Amino acid sequence: MMTRRGFLGRALVGAAASSAVAARGVWGAGKLAWSGPIGLELYTVRELFKKDPAGTLKQVATAGYQQVEIAPGLKPQTLNDALRAAGLTAPSGYFENPKTLEDWKKTVEEAHAYGVRYAVVGDNPRLDSETWKRRTDLYNDCGKLAAGAGIQFCYHNHFHEFERKGDASGYDLMLKRCDPQLLKMEMDIFWAIYAGQDPLAYWRNYPGRFLLLHIKDIKKGVTINPHEDPKEKVNPFAPVGQGRIDWQGIFAHVGEAGAKHIIVEQDQCDVPPLEAIKTSFEYLKGLRLNG
Repeated sequence: MMTRRGFLGRALVGAAASSAVAARGVWGAGKLAWSGPIGLELYTVRELFKKDPAGTLKQVATAGYQQVEIAPGLKPQTLNDALRAAGLTAPSGYFENPKTLEDWKKTVEEAHAYGVRYAVVGDNPRLDSETWKRRTDLYNDCGKLAAGAGIQFCYHNHFHEFERKGDASGYDLMLKRCDPQLLKMEMDIFWAIYAGQDPLAYWRNYPGRFLLLHIKDIKKGVTINPHEDPKEKVNPFAPVGQGRIDWQGIFAHVGEAGAKHIIVEQDQCDVPPLEAIKTSFEYLKGLRLNG
């Protein structure tokens, strides 16, 4: 695995490098970086959604998005009707991390009612290796239960999962100990890089496991310290394309990841969220690969 120092030098594009990318034409010759639909994690517009769910979904669609990642809240029929009215689909939903298999049975029923294909969980835990191993056993059982309902179980990372516990991190233990058909990953690119990891190395080592990708950018000037949550001090998030991540380098390898869906998320915004998501969409819509 590439060292944190080595990868950050490659993946985090500083101001000078960003200018160089712009100068040679991110939107110039070359194939589109992503030709499929672009999704939005509704957490990005959570305050607007609380006040006016149907209206917010229509504004998300107006910004160009075709898909969203949902979370429980509205009744399934109410949300599904609002999605149809806005012309949106919801392939994935973000649900509470299972504590027991009985808990998960209820979640699978809920996910089925919403009609999602992917049931995603994630909780950014700090656990010892034995606890992680017990969790992977539970996840295998959860994956079987979800598969029986026609739903794919997925895990969304933050950054504590990458802390090494003995000879492996919790993230590595999930990938090594869980059946690759029963647990897929929704890799959050921001948090993986913030934790000092190389997404491309994971994709090479575990090809096809990363069906969903959360696309969010690291603001220029933010100090990388994987031992603390950056949100406690500053807003570390930027609209996609306005931060430090080399998105051309990332998207050149999404085939190895096995990515089926990309989902924009911005936990905090310095501008109105609808403006931020439009900026991210326009960047991704026009992003092309070199060559």
